[in-house]
Amino acid sequence: MLWRQFNQIDDSKHSSVLDQDYEMLGRVKCFEYSFRLYLNADGKRVLGKGGAQILEAIEECGSISDAAKKLGMSYKFMWDYLTRIRRIVKTPIVVTYRGGAERHRKGGGGTTLTPFARRMLEEFHSTEAHLKKILNRRRVILAGVSSTKRKKLRR
Repeated sequence: MLWRQFNQIDDSKHSSVLDQDYEMLGRVKCFEYSFRLYLNADGKRVLGKGGAQILEAIEECGSISDAAKKLGMSYKFMWDYLTRIRRIVKTPIVVTYRGGAERHRKGGGGTTLTPFARRMLEEFHSTEAHLKKILNRRRVILAGVSSTKRKKLRR
């Protein structure tokens, strides 16, 4: 049985080593880590990948309605999601503007993220990038372990 763990490897330097292991040992399995990241507040999920996409779409489109269309979601689903986050964190997530000619913003209403929501989104992406960087450096290769050997190892 061969276990090989690579921490902070440069794939260009080690690819030939990996290729040799594959050829020499025949049956090799390469395992990589993956994860789902959630930002929680008081034990309740506030933001995950889907929520981050919602906030990004609102910021990009300037409207909940346009963001919902872009993501193929209903306006109600997005509004309910934003309301749920606001209730959990007890802080507004978006600022909405009413449209109309008599309002300050001509041509219709709009929505923007609050500074708190922008910071929350930045923090989520920063943490996600950091974890991806760490996990991309870490690979485990299992080689030469038959199914019967694996069973014996579990006991």
